[in-house]
Parts: sequence; structure tokens; C-alpha cells
Amino acid sequence: MVVKTTKGDLPVRYGWSALAKFGDLCGMNMDKVMAMDLAKMKMSDMLKFILVGFEDGARKEGVECQFKTVEDIGDLLDEDISVMGKVMEAFSDMAKSRIQKEEATTKKK
Repeated sequence: MVVKTTKGDLPVRYGWSALAKFGDLCGMNMDKVMAMDLAKMKMSDMLKFILVGFEDGARKEGVECQFKTVEDIGDLLDEDISVMGKVMEAFSDMAKSRIQKEEATTKKK
């Protein structure tokens, strides 16, 4: 998925690699990562969550990530706070898509 930012249209993705990296950065096991409530997340963890999404999106698209640190993400949000909502929407859409695919696979069995 692509998110419009002040740095341009950038890919964002939350595959297993991104979720694993986020868990490692925040000291969460996979159960906690999968059950997390984004609205109750610490602000520092939200910056990490957004960063790993941009990193995974760039990796998957074969391009360089525009952000290297959580401070870069903080600066981005200072310029345009709507990016946070766009990234959360992208994550939600990807999660829904995975659930629908799993349900379709289960029904075929």
C-alpha cells in the first residue's frame, strides 16, 4: 500500500518481518504483538511501529527507505500528523485482507 507523505508517495507494509522487528524493538512476544491495541500504544512504540511499516514497504518494493530513525518519523508527523492515520488505516486494511484470505482458505477445506 502507498501512503502520501511530505516525502512523496511511499510504500508501507506490515508483513511478518515488520511485525517481528516491531516485537523485538518493543520487547513484545508475538502474542502481544498480535493482540495489541494501537489506540493504547505508547507514543514511542507508535513511532517504531510506523518506522517498521515504512522499512518493510521499501524492502518489498526494492527501494531505499526514506526514514532511518524514530526521530525521522517524529519529524514526519510534526510536518503532517495525518500520516499516522493513513499508516494505521493501511495496517488495518492489510490485517482485514489477511483474515479474509484465511477464512476463504478455511472454507475451501
